[in-house]
Amino acid sequence: MEDTRLKVELAAYQQAQTLTAALYQGQTGIGVDIEHLSDINIESETFIERNFTLGEQKYCWGRPNAHASFAGKWCAKEAVIKAVSSADLDHEKVWTKGDAAPLVDIEIVTSASGAPQVVLHGEAKEAVERTGVRQIKVSISHIDAFAMATAMAIIN
Repeated sequence: MEDTRLKVELAAYQQAQTLTAALYQGQTGIGVDIEHLSDINIESETFIERNFTLGEQKYCWGRPNAHASFAGKWCAKEAVIKAVSSADLDHEKVWTKGDAAPLVDIEIVTSASGAPQVVLHGEAKEAVERTGVRQIKVSISHIDAFAMATAMAIIN
């Protein structure tokens, strides 16, 4: 299973790099995350409240596979952190709260087109503004027992 995860993550990362080179000039950052659904504990009320806004919770619990929806949004948040962190490698450390920091300030909503959209709040918004990142794009996928997301942070 770990071998499959690594292959999928590598393929997604390579695809994201190719798309970035083709579409954007200037500084960009790429982030990819993949999770096994069992790694996302949706039975923990504390985990859900620390990491998902009320809107995200309502959306995910209303989906046919809530577990996949939560895992996809989790992956998107992790991918956003990686993309913003890699957009300008000369910039000081962006995220200062450590690995156990709550991710509720990074919200993944559904845009009018149906695509996922990043909305930043609080400390996450302030951190991203300090980096010069002006736009973040994200894509989420689910397959079998996995969810994954790719994010691109653009400095213009």
